[in-house]
Amino acid sequence: MELTRRLGWKESTALGIGAMVGAGIFVLSGVAAGKAGPAVLISFILAALLEILLGLCYAELASRYPRAGGAYEFVRENLGSLAGTIIGWCYWGAWLAASSFVSKGFGNYLHSLIGMPPLSSALALLLVLGIFNVIGVKFSGTIQVLIVVVEILLLVLFFVLGVPHIDPYLYRPFVPNGVEGIVSAALVGFLSMVGWDGIVAAGEEVKNPRRTIPLSIFSSICIVFLLYSSLLLVSVGVVPWDVLGESSIPVAYASQQFLGAFGPKLVNIVIVISLMATANAFIVSISRTAFAMGRNGLLPQFFARIHPRFGTPIMAVSLGVAIQIAFTTFSSINIAVSATGFLYILTFIFTLISFFVSRRKTPLEERLKQFQVPFYPFIPILALLICVILLITVGRSGFITGVCWMGIGLALYLVRYKSVQYVDTHRIQKSTSEDT
Repeated sequence: MELTRRLGWKESTALGIGAMVGAGIFVLSGVAAGKAGPAVLISFILAALLEILLGLCYAELASRYPRAGGAYEFVRENLGSLAGTIIGWCYWGAWLAASSFVSKGFGNYLHSLIGMPPLSSALALLLVLGIFNVIGVKFSGTIQVLIVVVEILLLVLFFVLGVPHIDPYLYRPFVPNGVEGIVSAALVGFLSMVGWDGIVAAGEEVKNPRRTIPLSIFSSICIVFLLYSSLLLVSVGVVPWDVLGESSIPVAYASQQFLGAFGPKLVNIVIVISLMATANAFIVSISRTAFAMGRNGLLPQFFARIHPRFGTPIMAVSLGVAIQIAFTTFSSINIAVSATGFLYILTFIFTLISFFVSRRKTPLEERLKQFQVPFYPFIPILALLICVILLITVGRSGFITGVCWMGIGLALYLVRYKSVQYVDTHRIQKSTSEDT
């Protein structure tokens, strides 16, 4: 039950960019600007550095375990099947919860542009992307590249058209809320740039993974950082930072200052295209995690079935899309956001713990053939501390929802474990009676 390596650097990087650039930045940019003022640019530099710290650790693990499942595989390999099951379930839940507000956002923004019913649009998007992913990861990857290229061009257009209208006086004072404001905005920036780990989740389908995965992670983080920085530079330069912080549509409001009524329409088009790429990246990550859990026995092996012609995990894709449709139809966006934060950060923490275990047990001669995190153990320790701080800020609702989801995963593990024990015992008894 192995997937075929068909994704090159372009497709892998597009997968990461697509997962990172969602509608969140078009709202969170205003939140961040309200906290840090014009110094929000420094905040996003810090956020990008934090992403790179985690990316370095994930890149080493991915070069050592280039299989589908990402964090689930890393934790299972180094901390055992129980911890792997819980984290795999958390990782899967984080992507599923996030996918619900991504597809809903797509439906809402498309409705504002052309008037299509929001829910119908969201469900249609999931079905179409599901079909693309069944046809083949290479085909899906090509679609992802095209979407991301259009997305980047539109964001560059926003920057080029906005730069001549920047008022330098709006950058004063540069640090109105001090260091505390910069740090607070950096946390917002960090959460707006997660998603590059989708590359790792599809690691079994990446060509030359020891080189391609690290390069794709760094490329996607750097490209998204440049896009976000240019967007923030223009937004803070055409609208006072405090006004921007109070707006629920900060980028659309900023674009209106130099593009008139066409500005919000351009931003809506960018958001719709971005959400298509994000939803596609989510389907890839969700289905590959389900495939890995099926292959290892957490889910029925039925979900590890590979299509004989297309070479894709057809049942895992179908399962993922079906659950995404259910989440999109019935879930609350507020609960989904809080649950995503808790489950995602918990996944980071356990992955970093497994990183230390993996580094200690892997012989030096093997590590020399793989990508290695520089300045060990300083970088992974710093990344772990930052994740613990972020977990504390999630809040009560995220904690309760996340713990409930973990409880379901634990119950599923116990059921599967007992069923496997029963089957093994039955086989042994049958073999013994036949020998007798």
